[in-house]
Amino acid sequence: MLVYVSGGQIRLDYNCNPRAQLRYFFEKRKIWLLKQLDNKMSEGTKKHLERSTDPEIWMKWYHELSSEEESPMDEEDEDEVEDDNLEHSEHQTESEQELSSDEDQGTPSPDVYPEGELEPNSNTFYLGKDKTTKWRKSRANLQVRVRSHNIIKLFPGPKRNARDAVSEIDCIKLFLTENIIQMITASTNIYIEKIKNKFQRDRDARLTDEREISAFIGILFLIGTLRSSRKNAHKIWDNSKGSGVELCYLAMSEKRFRFLLRTLRFDDIRTRSDRREVDKFAPIREIFEIFLANFQNNFIPSEFLIVDEQLLAFRGRCSFKQYIPSKPARYGIKVFALVDAKTAYTFNLEPYVGTQPDGPYKFSNSPDEIVLRLVHPVEGTNRNITGDNWFSSIPLVKKLLEEKKLTYVGTLRKNKREIPLEFLPKKDREETTSYFGFHDKFTMVSYCPKKNRAVILISSMHHDNSIDLDAGEKKLPEIITCYNKTKIGVDMVDQMCEKYNVARTTNRWPMVVFYDLLNISAINATCVYKANHPEKKVLRSDFIESFAWELIKPQIEHRSTIPNVPKEIRRRARHLLGLEEILPPPPPDIPANFIRRCYICSRSRNKSTRKICQKCNKHACKDHMRDVCTACLSE
Repeated sequence: MLVYVSGGQIRLDYNCNPRAQLRYFFEKRKIWLLKQLDNKMSEGTKKHLERSTDPEIWMKWYHELSSEEESPMDEEDEDEVEDDNLEHSEHQTESEQELSSDEDQGTPSPDVYPEGELEPNSNTFYLGKDKTTKWRKSRANLQVRVRSHNIIKLFPGPKRNARDAVSEIDCIKLFLTENIIQMITASTNIYIEKIKNKFQRDRDARLTDEREISAFIGILFLIGTLRSSRKNAHKIWDNSKGSGVELCYLAMSEKRFRFLLRTLRFDDIRTRSDRREVDKFAPIREIFEIFLANFQNNFIPSEFLIVDEQLLAFRGRCSFKQYIPSKPARYGIKVFALVDAKTAYTFNLEPYVGTQPDGPYKFSNSPDEIVLRLVHPVEGTNRNITGDNWFSSIPLVKKLLEEKKLTYVGTLRKNKREIPLEFLPKKDREETTSYFGFHDKFTMVSYCPKKNRAVILISSMHHDNSIDLDAGEKKLPEIITCYNKTKIGVDMVDQMCEKYNVARTTNRWPMVVFYDLLNISAINATCVYKANHPEKKVLRSDFIESFAWELIKPQIEHRSTIPNVPKEIRRRARHLLGLEEILPPPPPDIPANFIRRCYICSRSRNKSTRKICQKCNKHACKDHMRDVCTACLSE
């Protein structure tokens, strides 16, 4: 037997020579396993493990320590399996541009520029690397009134029905609407009908309803607030040691929760293959667009928005899976987002699915086109868009300003042809110096934060060479200060999503997208609630728990009336809901000394008794009876 590590998993090969496998295992993999288990073991166990020469002992401890995390429960059906493809994304967004060895180190010579053009050492212009674009060294006319920007006509905050959303459940239902619940319920039932013949008992594959789907989503939110979304479901439902989550097992059984995780669908599985011929995103496209419409119809964003990308962690089969080494997850589904920089309200999303088949969903994936599609809901509103150097370009800034009436602030990559050579990183440039270049409608600045580095930004919102006095010795231009204040919107959303993440471990990428929509809906609902209650201090965990309870409550009420549900669960459910316990009708007169089972004792004990409770007329053994006087009994 050979023990080896492949893809992070320990595997056994029983066809190998025992002596060879021990030598291979302990010489090559012992250090790796110790590092994996180092923070999870007591000192005594660690010493015992170090002295052990039995691979089976290593395997046992490794799997015990790994059993806390949930394994995927929702395998894909044969007709749902799609091609697996991994694409390396070049979305590198570091602001500081470093001096490279093949770049010119000094000031460019005059013969670089064509005859008749102004040279870079002119007192008037810088000239771009394309030998065409001119950047004035000073503002054209200081006597002219500065053009106004970012004057929005509508006050930021909730709009339409969102202004009347007073409670937590009202806020979340602005985004998680009834038609979404109905669509998920119908799609899930279609899939259950398809697979129910694989189950021996009909009750194991019974159809679901809107009440149960709402409760299922509420459980996901509740588990997220407990930071247990990746925890094994059995640990959450098992209350044998008093550590289970009561709301979860009162709403549905663990088996039912796992069944819904496996069968949850967002489209008609019967017509998916036809829709996939023109859209790779077909399994969740319709619900995704409803969520986006709800995001845009219930809130007015502030004057500062940011475009950036999310990476939704996923390592299963997907034809448009991305690899971004700079992201914590590294592998996953890339989604572009338009977010309010002040409130972290997500206003628009666009998934990256690679090259689409010919049809209505085939669009260009160039950065300029992605930004133009994202800002479409806010075009003509005089807002400012902030973006990193993957999105930024001079043609984009010009098009946003002239056609969309939107200003732009963003970093530029040093390979852009419009950038003058003087703006690039150089060895002889002093730290904290800034070069400004002025065009008719936008401004470029190059700032040197440290030796051999430069940060280059473009802005159509700034038209002077102002330095932020609050920056002190750093002497930051106001363009950079503005960029730093408004660039964190999507990163803030990522952090908030991760803190109370609802995502369970899954092998299906539509579930990953759905989990992200739920996370964003909770954040957006919090923004609406805070705007409607400015005097309240709202903790997001309490807010999510409140509407999660309201989503789960109808299911608990229904389950408390089902006779087949265990008696103790029904009793706990009614107690939690504040309802009086339903007492059975009084039994007929029981003959004296009539023997029956104690109604409190378990079946395994099977205790018989003649004693009868004078209040409920039920038989109870002496262990569950108490002697009280008539005075105390009357109280």
